[in-house]
Amino acid sequence: MSEEKDMLSPDQAFDILSNQRRRYALHYLSDQPEGEKLQELARQLAAWENEIAAEEVSKKQQKRVYVSLYQTHIPKLEAEGVVDYDSESGLITLTGHADDVTTYLQDDEDRSDQWHRYYLALVVAGTVVFTATVLELPVFAALTPTIVGLTILFAFGVLTVQYFLVRRRESQGVSRSSEH
Repeated sequence: MSEEKDMLSPDQAFDILSNQRRRYALHYLSDQPEGEKLQELARQLAAWENEIAAEEVSKKQQKRVYVSLYQTHIPKLEAEGVVDYDSESGLITLTGHADDVTTYLQDDEDRSDQWHRYYLALVVAGTVVFTATVLELPVFAALTPTIVGLTILFAFGVLTVQYFLVRRRESQGVSRSSEH
C-alpha cells in the first residue's frame, strides 16, 4: 500500500486524542526519541495529572496510571500503529504514524499561525501612529487623522484576507488527507 493510504484519518487521530491520558503519553513520548519504559511514562503522567513533580509521585498514583496505560491506552495506541510496545523490556516508542496524531498536539507557542500577535501588533502600532498624528507630533504633523485611520483600516483588511486565505489552504489540506 502507498504511504498516503497508511496515514491515519483525522477521525482516527481525534479518537486517539479524545483521552487526556493518551494525549499526555504522546506528548511525553514525542520528547523521547529513544522511547521510554512504561514505568517511567506512568510516573511522569501521574505527576502531570496530580500537578506535582515526578519525584513526589506515590506508588499508588503511579500504579493507577500504569495499569490504565498497560490495559487500555498502550494497546489502543499500538493497535492504531502509533506506538511500538516491547512487553519484555517495557519500552514504548513512537512510530511514523505518531506524526499523524501529534500534529494536533502542538502548543500555540510551537505553531506558526499566531495571528493574535499580528493583530495586537497592528493595534499597538496603529494607536501610536494615530495618537501621534492627532497630537501633531513632529514627523506626524504632515499626516491627517483621516488618512491614518483609513490606512489602519486597510492594514486590518489585508491582514484579515491573509488570515482567511491561510486558514482555507490549511482546511483544504486536512480535507484532502481525510479522503485517503
